[in-house]
Amino acid sequence: MNIEELIQKLESHWDTDGFLDTVRRGNFDADASLSLLDLLRGITIGEDELISKRLLSLLWYLPSFLEWQKQRVAEISPAQTSAYERFVTEVHNTLEDVLGVP
Repeated sequence: MNIEELIQKLESHWDTDGFLDTVRRGNFDADASLSLLDLLRGITIGEDELISKRLLSLLWYLPSFLEWQKQRVAEISPAQTSAYERFVTEVHNTLEDVLGVP
């Protein structure tokens, strides 16, 4: 998948009625989360490769956004709280694998 396709797929998760928009409203669907995780796991960035600013913005903001939504998910979908917390951890771990750590 090229960068433009990757950006488009990530943006679709952020769009109105996309997966992350539903999370913003406090609704977490563990099955739907797998699509985003699969997309993130499929990203490969070479050691010396530069990435677009848009791709970077879509990736770096994700962990903060997911952390901010923990309370909302707990309020709206209390039965999904544990699954959501596991998902957030998996996103963090996946982004560490994709982007590396300092």
